[in-house]
Amino acid sequence: MKFLIAAADTGTYGFTLLGDDGQVIATGRQYPDKAAALAVVADMMREIGSAEIEERTEPAQPAEPARTPPNRTVGGEPDLARIGRSGIPPV
Repeated sequence: MKFLIAAADTGTYGFTLLGDDGQVIATGRQYPDKAAALAVVADMMREIGSAEIEERTEPAQPAEPARTPPNRTVGGEPDLARIGRSGIPPV
């Protein structure tokens, strides 16, 4: 693996981590100067061995099946009192 430090047209510097096969593994953000980019790369090289692994490979819990809403009709017509819109029984 290797880090590639590059200057952007905007005058900032960034880095890319390349695998042994040349494929991009990670890309860093842009830093205001080359020293800042190199400092981040140095920190990564020093700390990467103690990095934690957070596993997020467990499948998501299935959603609960949708419940059928209660029947809110009387004789085929809406029962507004049972729906709770007025609290007054239908006339």
